[in-house]
Amino acid sequence: MKQFFYGVNNRKYWLIITLIICGVMFSYGYRRISRVNQTEAPPPINPVPSIPREFNPGDSLLDFKIERDRERSREVERIQSLLDKIGLSDQVRKEAEEELWRLTQATSKEHELENLLMAKGFKECMATIGRKMVSVAISGRIGPDDVKNIAITSAEVTGYRLDQIQILER
Repeated sequence: MKQFFYGVNNRKYWLIITLIICGVMFSYGYRRISRVNQTEAPPPINPVPSIPREFNPGDSLLDFKIERDRERSREVERIQSLLDKIGLSDQVRKEAEEELWRLTQATSKEHELENLLMAKGFKECMATIGRKMVSVAISGRIGPDDVKNIAITSAEVTGYRLDQIQILER
């Protein structure tokens, strides 16, 4: 064996050593990965209950949310078809892109506001952000403190002033 390594020039010697080391590392890593894949994760102690989203035809807020999303989709489609046209002036294209960005931001903020309000205990709520006003509809009766809490949360999320926020009971 000693004669073999002395007979091989330095470059080949290092190449052989490198290949052996790489082979050992590969087999070690492969055995670890296959061992990890064989073990199963333990079952969760308290599984998270699934919350089904049921469609109730009598639920006015759900109907409003569906209609809001339909209108928003129509607006986005209209803007996309406008942007797909060839020969559009730069100013019109820029305005269409800004409107599309505004609609995207409004949708994101609406969902964020609805989730925050649900986390604060308002079970059914809907937010709609327009150009000049935010409308928040709450299912059930709300008190003056609730109105204040909803208005402040809406102003923080949307960036609108308090006088631009409309709160409705449904």
